Amino acid sequence: MALGEVFATLAGGGKAFVDPQDRSLRRELAAYGVALRRNHAILDDDIELLDTHAVLSHFCDAALAWLESLEVFPHIGSTNTELMQRAAHRDVDGMVLLAEVQTAGRGRRGRSWASPFGRNLALSLGIQIRRPLAEVGAVSLAIGVAVARTLAAVGVQGVALKWPNDVLAQGRKLCGILIELPSAAATPHVVIGIGVNIGARDAVARQVEQPVADVLEHVPGASRNALAGTLINAVFEVCRRFETQGFAPIKPAYDALHSFHGRTARIVTGAETFTGTVVGVDLDGALRLRGAGGERAFSAGEVSLRA
Repeated sequence: MALGEVFATLAGGGKAFVDPQDRSLRRELAAYGVALRRNHAILDDDIELLDTHAVLSHFCDAALAWLESLEVFPHIGSTNTELMQRAAHRDVDGMVLLAEVQTAGRGRRGRSWASPFGRNLALSLGIQIRRPLAEVGAVSLAIGVAVARTLAAVGVQGVALKWPNDVLAQGRKLCGILIELPSAAATPHVVIGIGVNIGARDAVARQVEQPVADVLEHVPGASRNALAGTLINAVFEVCRRFETQGFAPIKPAYDALHSFHGRTARIVTGAETFTGTVVGVDLDGALRLRGAGGERAFSAGEVSLRA
């Protein structure tokens, strides 16, 4: 049995036989956090499989009217990659993809995003935002505010943002956001990817070199379906607000949530390092630092922010 077949069986609520001689498959399953008992891959009792109807029950009426389709994959390389590929051929406004596991999840600047089976949220959505293309850089910050507020509302403690695309809980990474533009059309379609740890902390911590947080640390028994639906709904609503009002009314909330606001930080841009005090963000999403040489703005695509 191949890895994908095992994932599909598990997503259907079954158990899959794994040949005891197939060491490669066993290693792969272990890497994705899948337990083996008596030569069968099974789900732990605490894993809640994703369910389309359960997710949709948390949408507002406007989000339901916007929705074109919602698909749940047993496994996928990357929900963002899939949606970007579709966007090359058709309108993806209103499309939402979720997966029990990603085998090639991506973060900002090509980094990988670890994804144990059934123990995270991996979702992407496509949405049209009728704003000038120059303003779209701030969309990721607006979405960060919506995600942070949603996580705080369900009980996650110490939620904060790290520019440009990380959501933290008590200083540790809980969630990543990836924004991609399928084309440079005058009215852009934005593909928004969100990954949240829900029971994935230990598995992710073994693969990354930064402190990792998890929703279940703060909210034992949190529902993946409820959180998925609530997050998608919140992202839809903030995108509609961004479309009508721009980033200006959302900017104060971002500054209040930004963990580096008012603190000394370093911006690394290739061979250059600039140190200064974080004074806020521009309406196009650029981060502003005030240093010895004055104030400068940095865009998300070219820099790394460090304490």
